Amino acid sequence: MRLVTDSTADLPAELVERHGIIVVPAVLNLGGRSYRDGIEISRAEFYERLPSLRTPPTTAAPAVGEFEAAYAQCGEAEIVSIHIAGQLSGVYNAARLGAEALGKRVTVIDSGQTSMGLGWQVLAAAEAIAAGKPLPEVLAAVESARRRVKVYALLDTIEYLRRGGRASALSAAMSELLQIKLMIELSEGVVSQVTRLRTRHKAVEKLVELTEALGPLERLAVLHAHCPDDAHALAARLASFGYAQDRPRAAQPPLVVEATSIIGTHVGPNALGVAAVKLA
Repeated sequence: MRLVTDSTADLPAELVERHGIIVVPAVLNLGGRSYRDGIEISRAEFYERLPSLRTPPTTAAPAVGEFEAAYAQCGEAEIVSIHIAGQLSGVYNAARLGAEALGKRVTVIDSGQTSMGLGWQVLAAAEAIAAGKPLPEVLAAVESARRRVKVYALLDTIEYLRRGGRASALSAAMSELLQIKLMIELSEGVVSQVTRLRTRHKAVEKLVELTEALGPLERLAVLHAHCPDDAHALAARLASFGYAQDRPRAAQPPLVVEATSIIGTHVGPNALGVAAVKLA
């Protein structure tokens, strides 16, 4: 059995390599050029260029042929293909169309998530496959992770939401004037506002509070958009909280993951977040 996902999953390269996961890159349109996410432009280059761009970057789903090629790499194996929420992107639909010719041999899943909210579901599938589980049990592991995953993000500015049509110009201008920090949650493909706070310090404290309120955690990742120092500081604060003591992987520190350029396009630099899987 083989596993396919897309680059918005934000899975660290070591985990991708360990489990033989095929990652199909989404497309970043930047400065008149199209780049394959994570292959033709680095995250560092993207975030350095982002604030000064006159024309906002845009994102796009991979072509259907990219998925057809990915599935062809899998030979005759069964394939589980898990992707960013269909409500947020056309990636899931492209994956579904790319799988049509292979019939039931490919199971395409809308994760309802992105970044490590998706990545944790992919990893659950990878571990089930590595354990020799049959397809129904692999799918059950994905569904279990999906039910328990929580994703919160702190946006340093809502200007990038405005550029993407998800916030009004007036709302963005007022937020900038008042230095408002927006806290959002992503669940089942829907982005909702949790709260607005006047300072970044208060917003980070709220992020800690929300994470701790989840109770014992099975997995935790701290996500960031070009603010590694803040991310590592947050990870250090959360490292000793809420992990089940009877599970070996629970003793691992939180992953610190820089969000891919596809996500950074919409959240902007200095965004900070968590992707947690609550204990079953």
